[in-house]
Amino acid sequence: MHRNVVQAELNSGPARVRVQTYTYETPSEQTRCPQQHTLTLMTSRRRNGWRGFFHRPHQPGRMFAFGDLIFVPAGLSIHGSGPGGPQNMVACSFPRGAADALRMFEEGWDDRELARCGDLRSDRIADAMRRLGEEALQPGFGSDVLVDALTTALPIDLARHFQDVVRRRAPVKGGLAPHQLRSIEEYVREWPAGGVRVGDLADLVGLSRGHFMRAFKQSVGKTVHGFVEGVRLDQAKTLLAEDDMPLKQIAARLGFANPASFSLAFRRMTGDTPGRYRGVRKGLR
Repeated sequence: MHRNVVQAELNSGPARVRVQTYTYETPSEQTRCPQQHTLTLMTSRRRNGWRGFFHRPHQPGRMFAFGDLIFVPAGLSIHGSGPGGPQNMVACSFPRGAADALRMFEEGWDDRELARCGDLRSDRIADAMRRLGEEALQPGFGSDVLVDALTTALPIDLARHFQDVVRRRAPVKGGLAPHQLRSIEEYVREWPAGGVRVGDLADLVGLSRGHFMRAFKQSVGKTVHGFVEGVRLDQAKTLLAEDDMPLKQIAARLGFANPASFSLAFRRMTGDTPGRYRGVRKGLR
């Protein structure tokens, strides 16, 4: 039996913020269809095995693994299943039409785009949600001003996070087709043995190396190397925050020669060491 206990709640204009503990059945399987845009941050460690998909009329959508930060556009049904149990969370909801930045989420999205909503990889959005939760539980000086600022910024940050979705919808003359970009992203995220080579990516989409590099830069706005490094950084952050895997294993999994080269690359891209990043993220749970 599901049970929801609300520890704190606050309202800022049309936005509503709740800090709550939701106890799922063990195991859990349910379908929800929120009528408001709902952003949820899980603040307690989520057990492995949570998966879901967005429901389309007469057919399920693309399956994905849930992350700690989830966004469900208003009026869309989402089905989830997992081991169940209690889960602490901060939820922020916005009615339809509440913010111009949210209008993009009121249009039709394909399954791949929706699947990204189940695991948002944005430290900026996650940090804003944590601050909202803190203000709801223990409001301080100027709390109303701070909460208004955060709930105003969140829709903008969401729209910026999905700007590449909007860019993919617009055809780019001389660039790569959407299905080619999807193939490349999936290949890079799987991180094949021996690493990712430009020549292999070019072969994957049937182009010469030079043509591929030009088309990729035109479509994505960054070099192949920059894109690959960004994917590796996202994976490194996830492994550091959600797992106790030793740095040596993380380095090997992501194709680094040794922990030292991994630490150097991570610090160059984030300004922080892997160990400190892991400690801070775990301390926020």
